[in-house]
Amino acid sequence: MALELYKKKTKHFLISLSMLIAISIVVALISLSIGPSMLDPREVFKVVFLRIKSDESIRVIAMLRVSRTVASYVCGIALSLAGLLMQTITRNPLADPYIFGLSSSALTAIAIAALISPSITVYKYNLVVIAFAGAIIGYLATVTLAKLAGGDSLALVLAGIAVASLFSGLSHVLLYMVQNIIRTPYVYFLMGSAATVTQRDLGLMTYPIIALIIVAIVFFKPLNTYLYGDEYAKQLGFNPRLVALIATGIAALSTAIIIAFIGIVGFVGLAAPHIARFFVGSDHKFSIPIAVLVGGSMTVLADIVVRLVSMYSGAVGELPLGVITSIIGAPFLAYLIVKRMRQ
Repeated sequence: MALELYKKKTKHFLISLSMLIAISIVVALISLSIGPSMLDPREVFKVVFLRIKSDESIRVIAMLRVSRTVASYVCGIALSLAGLLMQTITRNPLADPYIFGLSSSALTAIAIAALISPSITVYKYNLVVIAFAGAIIGYLATVTLAKLAGGDSLALVLAGIAVASLFSGLSHVLLYMVQNIIRTPYVYFLMGSAATVTQRDLGLMTYPIIALIIVAIVFFKPLNTYLYGDEYAKQLGFNPRLVALIATGIAALSTAIIIAFIGIVGFVGLAAPHIARFFVGSDHKFSIPIAVLVGGSMTVLADIVVRLVSMYSGAVGELPLGVITSIIGAPFLAYLIVKRMRQ
C-alpha cells in the first residue's frame, strides 16, 4: 500500500516537474521577446536555446534581456524556497519572508550600513552579508513578539505584520536619505525591480541560490520529520533545534541575496509553496523542486506584466516588480487567513 502511494506521488511529481519546466521555458521566451523592440518568440528560441544563427539584431536584443529574465526567475525561486522553509519551521501556512518581516529588516540593515559607511555598498557581497544579519534580526523579533503574545499561529502572523510594518517604515525613511549613495531609486528597493540587475551580478545571485536549493533538498528527511513535531523528530534521531536553525539560515540567506540585488518582492514566498503542495503534497523531496519552479515562473510572469503596463500606459518610468506580486498575493493571503480562522 505504502509502495503504491509512493509510486503515485512520484508519478505526480514527474508530471508536475515536466509541466513546470515547459512553462518556465515558455515564460522565459516571452520575457526575452517583450520590450521596446518586440521579437518573434520562435526566433528567440532558435537563437537562445538552439544556438542557430539568425538575424544578429535578434541575438543582441535577446541577450540584453537575459539578465533581467534570469534575475526575475532566480528571485522567484529564492523567495519560494525561503517561504517553504519558513512555513515548515514555524508550522504555519501563512509564513513568508515578507509577512514575517525578514525582507524589510534586511533592507533596513542595508540602508543603515549605507548611511554609516557609504563605501560598503560598492561590493554586492557586503550587502548580502548585511542583509542576512538584518533578516535574522527581523525573524528573531517576530518569533519573540509572537511568544509574548501567546505563541499560536495568529500571534505569529500578527507579530510578523507588526515587525514588518516597523522595519518597512524605517527602511522608507533611511532609503530616501541614502538613495544617492546606492544610486538606485529607493522605490525599486522598497518594491523590487529586476531591471537593475546586470550580467555581472547574475553569478553572485544565481550560484549561491542553486547551492541553497541543493542543501535544502538533501535536508528533506529532517524537514519532513520536523513537520510532525519535535518529539517525532527526536524519535527518528534528528535534533529539532538544529533543523530549525539550518532551515532558518537557508531562508534568511535566500531572502538576503534577493534584497541585496532586487529589493523587496512580496507574497511569492507565500503562494508558491501552497501551489507546490497542491500538486505533490508536503514531502520536501518533491515540494522543494516544484515550489521553486512555480515561484520562478510566477515572478517572470509578474515582470512581463510590469513591462507591458509600462509600455502601453505611456507613463514615465517603470512599475516596481513587487506591485504586481502584491496584487496577486494579497487576495491569496486573505483567502488563507479566512480558511485558517474557520478551521
